[in-house]
Amino acid sequence: MTAVSAPPLALIVIEDSPDDYALLLARLARGERKVDAVRVETRQALDEALTSRRWDAVISDHRLPQFTSLEALAVVRAHDRELPFLIVSGAIGEEVAVEAMRAGADDYLMKDKLGRLEPALTRALEAAAARRRQRAAEQALIESELRFRALTANLPGMVFQLEETDGRFALSYVSEGARRLFDVAPEALTSQPERWLAQVPRADALALRRALRGAASERHDLHWIGRVNTAAGDVRWIEVAASARAVAPGRAIWDGIVTDITPQKQAESELRGSREELRTLAVHQTRVREQEREAIAREIHDDVGSTLTAIKFELAFLRNALKSDERFTAPLARVGQLIDTAILSSTRIMHDLRPGILDEGVVAALEWQARSFEQRMGIACRFASSHDEIPLSPEQAIAVFRICQEALNNVAKYAEARAVDIRLRAGSGRLTLDIGDDGKGIEPGDLNRPDRFGLRGMRERAHSLGGTVDIQGVPGSGTRISVSLPLARAASSHEASYAR
Repeated sequence: MTAVSAPPLALIVIEDSPDDYALLLARLARGERKVDAVRVETRQALDEALTSRRWDAVISDHRLPQFTSLEALAVVRAHDRELPFLIVSGAIGEEVAVEAMRAGADDYLMKDKLGRLEPALTRALEAAAARRRQRAAEQALIESELRFRALTANLPGMVFQLEETDGRFALSYVSEGARRLFDVAPEALTSQPERWLAQVPRADALALRRALRGAASERHDLHWIGRVNTAAGDVRWIEVAASARAVAPGRAIWDGIVTDITPQKQAESELRGSREELRTLAVHQTRVREQEREAIAREIHDDVGSTLTAIKFELAFLRNALKSDERFTAPLARVGQLIDTAILSSTRIMHDLRPGILDEGVVAALEWQARSFEQRMGIACRFASSHDEIPLSPEQAIAVFRICQEALNNVAKYAEARAVDIRLRAGSGRLTLDIGDDGKGIEPGDLNRPDRFGLRGMRERAHSLGGTVDIQGVPGSGTRISVSLPLARAASSHEASYAR
């Protein structure tokens, strides 16, 4: 493989003597690298040469008829700060040489000692390359710092660097976001280590200190949410996220960001308020609906029931009066059956609207509900209770009854079950209702479907009374619904209902 030869060394030689110029080139020609040189004698020629192309180095005589090496050096440095500049002179004083070196010359040589020319030029080229690399690295660092500051200045939060030394914390860097978050200049936070904690309310400050010390000792990422007081007197919510790196024993540095999450907190508060309003409205609607059902059931009992009973008595009178006329026997019998069907239907509707069995207590009501379901659907339904009587408020009793009713309706519609177990327990200040079946189960994704109004209604009923509903189902292994309500609240409400 043929080696690629280096390009010729491009040199500007400032020399008024053609003989000295030829001698210098002859000396350089002994080296391994070819030389491409041009000779200039005046400032104008030097300016034109510098702007004509890229050069590797400048070699200058000290004293020329029109200007000196120091003047030539100034011209070269104005054009290129790093271009190697060597002085070759027949006579140069020590003071001039020192001045030239201070002005930026790389080396100086005597014309009668040109043996040093090639190694001096090599060193100057290497030093210039090193300076260029260092200057490029410095420029890259400056640009990186500028980009970093520009980015942090436009972030919605505050970027920071926190130092922990022997248990003491101090901010070593804070971005411009400090003005937006705290209404404080970044310098004020870095110059006063404790000021940033002073912006935090006392309770939150204690929690933040504990989080910082715990995170610093265990060297894990920090994530903290709390409040801060601004200089203008406002209260804002912030989120602090940072990562630690150990730099020495007893000393760690945290790099992180503080984000203003006040809008999110306000939105969460408004959302909670809206949800609470919706729940309150749902509770009110449920209560109104139950009252309407009770009123309709009472109307059916008092009006429809009484009317049907009166018709039945009248029919009995007609049957007795026309028993000898066979033409009326069959029609009157059919009318009697229709009246009995209507009475049974009205009774069933009344029970669905407002189960009178609830007056006997929730235990008796659920037991009747299980027995009726088994008779109606032909599905085995077992009921067990830890107590014969469990006092509940009317609201809780109807909620438990309706949840059980909805669960049994779902079993009848979807479960394809052979048996259902209903268990009612009271203890440890809570009432627990478990309804389980051996049907085909429920898909996990179906639990939160928006069209599952029955499941949603169960949860809302329980939540309105301070309780919870847990629904678990495995496809092919049945479904279990667990309802939990606070008994203490139930008992107090029950006692209050009697007081009324």
